[in-house]
Amino acid sequence: MIELSDFDRFGVEGMTKEEYIEKQEDVVKNCLCMKCPTYVKGDAPTGYCFPLVGTSRIIHAEKNCICETCPVYKENELDHTFYCTRCSELCQTQKKQVLSGP
Repeated sequence: MIELSDFDRFGVEGMTKEEYIEKQEDVVKNCLCMKCPTYVKGDAPTGYCFPLVGTSRIIHAEKNCICETCPVYKENELDHTFYCTRCSELCQTQKKQVLSGP
């Protein structure tokens, strides 16, 4: 059975609520979301790659994703892109695991 810790790139599983909030704030501060061609001005919160931020409610068209150039992406060794429209790293990884089977 696959455990959350097997693909939790941010390490949220072992965090306290305060640590989680601090990490999320750090992700939002350092992310490049607002510089991305896909980003729609005024959307918040950003840091879509982080668990529980969720996808954008106003971004509907994927353009030229820059996730792979983001320091948050590199620091946390993320694998996916278009978090703003497709869901967080954790969510996309879980979907991939479910679709690929046991």
